[in-house]
Amino acid sequence: MRWEKHEIDPVSVRALAERYKIDLLRASILTRRGLTDSESIQYILEDDVRHLHNPFLFEEMEDAVDRIQQARTEGEKVLVFGDRDADGITATALTVRTLRELGIEVTWAVPMGDEPYGISVEAIERFSSEDGTLVVTVDCGITAAPVIERAAELGVDTIVIDHHNVPEEVPPAVAIINPKTPDSGYPFDGLCGCSLAAKLRWALVFGDTELYKQPIVLLNAYPGNDSVIVEAAKLVNLVEIDRISDTLVPGMVDIESTRLYSFLQGQILLVYDETAQQKLLQKVFGAAVEINVLDIAPEVHKLFPKLQGKSLLRMREQSRLSIYAAETPGELDVFVSLYRTFVVGREPKLGVAFAERLDLPAVGTIADLMPMANENRIIVKQGLRALATTANPGMRELLSRLGLNGRSLRTRDIGWHLSPVINAAGRMGKPDKAVELLVSDDPSLCMQRADEIIELNRDRRRIGEEAWERLLPKARESYERSEGRFIMVRDREVQRGITGIVAGRLARMFNVPAAVVAEVEERAVGSVRAMRGFGVTDFLAELDDILQDWGGHDAAGGFHLELERFEELEQRIEQLIPEIELDEEAEQAIRVDAELPLTHMKLEVRDVVDTFAPFGQGHAPLLFLGRGLAVLEANPIGKGEQKHLKLLLDAGVHKWPAVFWNAAERLGVDFTTGDRVDLVFEVGANHYQGTETLQLVVADLRRSV
Repeated sequence: MRWEKHEIDPVSVRALAERYKIDLLRASILTRRGLTDSESIQYILEDDVRHLHNPFLFEEMEDAVDRIQQARTEGEKVLVFGDRDADGITATALTVRTLRELGIEVTWAVPMGDEPYGISVEAIERFSSEDGTLVVTVDCGITAAPVIERAAELGVDTIVIDHHNVPEEVPPAVAIINPKTPDSGYPFDGLCGCSLAAKLRWALVFGDTELYKQPIVLLNAYPGNDSVIVEAAKLVNLVEIDRISDTLVPGMVDIESTRLYSFLQGQILLVYDETAQQKLLQKVFGAAVEINVLDIAPEVHKLFPKLQGKSLLRMREQSRLSIYAAETPGELDVFVSLYRTFVVGREPKLGVAFAERLDLPAVGTIADLMPMANENRIIVKQGLRALATTANPGMRELLSRLGLNGRSLRTRDIGWHLSPVINAAGRMGKPDKAVELLVSDDPSLCMQRADEIIELNRDRRRIGEEAWERLLPKARESYERSEGRFIMVRDREVQRGITGIVAGRLARMFNVPAAVVAEVEERAVGSVRAMRGFGVTDFLAELDDILQDWGGHDAAGGFHLELERFEELEQRIEQLIPEIELDEEAEQAIRVDAELPLTHMKLEVRDVVDTFAPFGQGHAPLLFLGRGLAVLEANPIGKGEQKHLKLLLDAGVHKWPAVFWNAAERLGVDFTTGDRVDLVFEVGANHYQGTETLQLVVADLRRSV
């Protein structure tokens, strides 16, 4: 296996370290990974929820909040309809809990058994017959234009909360909260369905404050050269919507003739340090002119006592805001940031309490393979902390069953242990069990549902292994026929719920995109998983005229069609296969993030890893290179065949336990006890009887030259 460690410019590394006040090792890793822009670095180094994007950046978020507030006021019945996978289940649970906390009468539903993905006309008509008037779809709905049209005919309004790719025909919903719509207004399109549900939750909490839809103007004046600069920013829902700045010479102009006059007239004006501000304003406009302002400094100081006596200019010098800004922020920028921080700090449900509810969005993000970039990093980092002390009784019960309670959780714990169990309920046609687990506060019901979905996961694994043995030979044949470009297998016995798992496993094994198709009554139902830059929804769009329904995102998708048209589908795919372009660079190569001298291989390297965690889609765990470690012990481990190796490696400053998966056959051939070796490794952790011990996870090793 090839080891790659890209050369980097040491001058650029030093400059990066100085600007962001980090050490050279971290700066080197950032540079080698191409994470050198200020936004990327901000989301690596920061984890406070204040760095999350404002939900009201969504153009239609106010519409969603207004409609839900109306439902509460009018005592309407609301239906939350979600998807059957882990993201959809967690999104459903979070939305139901949010609406219940608002005092709204809410029911929920998810596709059961072999029902197709997404909300159906039957579900709408049933809800309408029960006098329901508002449906909130989560993790689905963006492709359901005909269904939502039918809802409108019945007098049922719909709010769509979805992150899947947007078709040409957008549903006629009251509001669509989807960062992938061209006019969404939102700056990041990588959120999962449950994170969007969290954005709605934050917006609804803000909607119950006196600031909701209330324009606020922040006013700041400071001396210039023989002038006074007066600047102001207008905020609505903490989103800056307008800004103005005027340079004024004292005594030369009256306020009515300035651009400021119309900007400030009739607005609530906030300043920081009223005494200083009024002096400057009177210097410009004269003592007879009164500008009514509210000084927020006293309230800010109550919340943040350390800011007492500090000017906006002094705050800028000490703030991390300037580190990430493309240009040096002005005093007004500092004031805007301070005001937002003050509002969130004053309303715990927007800050601390909101972070505590990021446990479910973290699970949804990891389970749905969302990019571990931008604000997803903060959502997951805060969510993993929240999971450790989660207030959700069902989640707490499930974590206990899986032996994850009391641990410092990582993305792998979620991806390998927690989300597969939640997913299993949907794959086995019983997603309601998992939703009930996460929406219930009844301890006995939570215990029962936790047991049930763990048993469903056991069944799913057994059925999956049986299907794998049947489908693998068919997959090899398909791989050969496509000349190593695409795999598609159809099986009459495979359960619809495990097609995604098998497709993903085939895609990873053959390193090409794969589709697995089940037969459900008179329909062919398939799942597609991507590899090497293949775009799933772009591919399915080419088959739109054959497929009855399809959807998903770039990495994964699903479809169904009439069974009698399956041969036609096969023929069309055969025609498309020569046009499939796969990223040849995706061929396996180990990319080293940094070489560690033996003197640096101390336990403190964990701190560096924690800086770059959480890891996930598009952001792989750090890989270090170490040279000349002595192999003190090497023993085969594992059930049955003992395919793995447990090692003890001496780095001089520390003796490291290590594990080398699927490498037992290399012992005595490529290296042996007593050798010195070079190795590429991750820094991981081993949990045993409630104790966490750091260990190396070896990716590859060689005898030292």
